[in-house]
Amino acid sequence: MSIAELIPVTDEPGEAPDDLAILLTGGGARAAYQVGLLRGIAHHFPHLRFQIVTGVSAGAINAVFLAAKQGTLTEKVEELTDLWCQLECHHVFSPNYARFIPFRTALRSVMPHRFNRRPHGLFNAGPLDTLLRGLFDCHIRCAPIHGIRTNLQTGRLKAVALIGLDYSTGQSVRWVQGRDIDVFEGTNRRNDRAELTVEHIMASAALPFVFPAVRIDDGWYGDGGIRLSAPLSPAVHLGARRILAMSTGYQRTAAEASTPSVEGYPPAAQVISQLVNSIFLDVIDEDVVRMERMNEMIGQLSPELRNGFKKIGLFVLRPSQDLGKIAGEFQRYLPRSVRLFTRTLGADETESPDFVSMLMFEPNYTRTLIELGEHDVAAKLDALRTFFGENVEMDRRYSSVPLRMSSATVK
Repeated sequence: MSIAELIPVTDEPGEAPDDLAILLTGGGARAAYQVGLLRGIAHHFPHLRFQIVTGVSAGAINAVFLAAKQGTLTEKVEELTDLWCQLECHHVFSPNYARFIPFRTALRSVMPHRFNRRPHGLFNAGPLDTLLRGLFDCHIRCAPIHGIRTNLQTGRLKAVALIGLDYSTGQSVRWVQGRDIDVFEGTNRRNDRAELTVEHIMASAALPFVFPAVRIDDGWYGDGGIRLSAPLSPAVHLGARRILAMSTGYQRTAAEASTPSVEGYPPAAQVISQLVNSIFLDVIDEDVVRMERMNEMIGQLSPELRNGFKKIGLFVLRPSQDLGKIAGEFQRYLPRSVRLFTRTLGADETESPDFVSMLMFEPNYTRTLIELGEHDVAAKLDALRTFFGENVEMDRRYSSVPLRMSSATVK
């Protein structure tokens, strides 16, 4: 079924049918935009709390941060903002120079292991692994992220889920930690109850060919966005009745969609960008349409004919500007090795290098996205207040606050 695999629910005593969930999608460095959205929401709705948190790909990093850190939403988001404002490429990855030829990388991925001794992936994600271990105090491999357990025990969190892809079976995997979890599995997906670790985050964010697969137990896992056809579904099955979805995909106008981004034969960067859009950025749009239609159908049924099904409240926040085009303005800030790689793919020949935007872990770019996210929240305040409900206290004293850098630095 679609996103609206709306599960039958009942109003049993003690049930919280209005659990609020947040969905954080992927997009590499574009996930900085989500931080801007969170920052705007935290300032306008400082007492808001997300009981259910789901994340995929780069969104998994932000999701676990929200699920594991202590304090108010404002405190968490300010710490997350400080982190993203300082991130640079060398904090996230380092190049595997011997694998900078895409054809060689693809060829080695199918060669027998005895002939393939070089590092897997165009880039080494070791720096990000080290950063996350320090961030969540998980210095031992496969050590649970204790902050999640604490927030579950205290009731500040109901459930958290990350999405990955099992390369061995081709199944989309939901790693779920929480209470009162509804298990829903299908041919191409499964639920795994787990105490989440840094390995789960790294696996969910491991872009194919770009970053190496991550081993968890006996399997090898990669980016969860690859086969995720229903990104809203995990939140629904964890009991969400309202979902705030944060997308990093820009929704083009009809005129923009029909205007070519390149002239002549499309360079590799343009082709890869289309793959990135179709796999990681566009799928949520299709899912949203299906959920809206399902909600409309349920609304037309009388209560006695709904068989326990209920409408799911949904609010989608997305960029008001093309994050790929913005990335094109900041390519000069990338490390020389990365610029060489992106230019080889023809990134300079396209107006919207979406693939490049996913690698743009540079403060000039990420700060711009954070500011854009804050602006987009401010533009939708009335609709957001209606969605969250009148019982949510709103801080009307809020005005645009300059980004604050902490004294700490990312090592």
